[in-house]
Amino acid sequence: MSGPPPAASPLARALGAFGVALLAAGGAVWVALQIPWPWVLDINSPDFSLPALFVIALAGAAVWFTGSGVLSLLRARSFGTARLVLDGGGPGQLGGILSGRVLCDRPVAATGPFRLVLTCHDVHEFGVDNGEPRRVSTFPVWSAETTLPPGTDAQEGLPFRFRLPETVGSAPVSSGILPGGGSRWRLTIHVPGMRRVAGGNTPPVGRFWTLDLTAPTGGLGFRARLEVPVRP
Repeated sequence: MSGPPPAASPLARALGAFGVALLAAGGAVWVALQIPWPWVLDINSPDFSLPALFVIALAGAAVWFTGSGVLSLLRARSFGTARLVLDGGGPGQLGGILSGRVLCDRPVAATGPFRLVLTCHDVHEFGVDNGEPRRVSTFPVWSAETTLPPGTDAQEGLPFRFRLPETVGSAPVSSGILPGGGSRWRLTIHVPGMRRVAGGNTPPVGRFWTLDLTAPTGGLGFRARLEVPVRP
């Protein structure tokens, strides 16, 4: 493998969460200053203040991301950084075996099994057919799971071995549109509490793989996500 192995840094996630929280808090303050006081939150009132709901939503987002950042900082202090090492130097190949281990900076005193979940995500673009600004959403299209006993030494490495599928769907196309004629369609379903699903004959614009690791520790719980290189 050329260069250092991919690493999952809780500190980087914490800084990202704090950045989003700061933006959300700033947006809440700015919108609040534009709204005349008092705010009317009764939707049946003719003086109902819709922008006030945006203030509440932005403030809630600021609190949420601040809490997420604090948890990431605490995990950084407890577990350090997790690093991915693939057997054979990687990357993985569809239809082949993906194996390796995840090295942790510090011991993980797991009170239950380590859970390792490999997931393939497709990236789809929306809002490009009617002139609207592009937005992207990710959808899991394949996953596999393995577990390790709680006594596994995380500093020595959490080993894994997955058989990758032969295919995970249409290959990504940067434009999101396949050449040639014919209609293109896509259906997305998102049931609260369940994963989002996308179907149709419109190809994704991108694809990436992640390895999620979790384990109960009697405290915050160990959690890490690493991006895994996989060739089509």
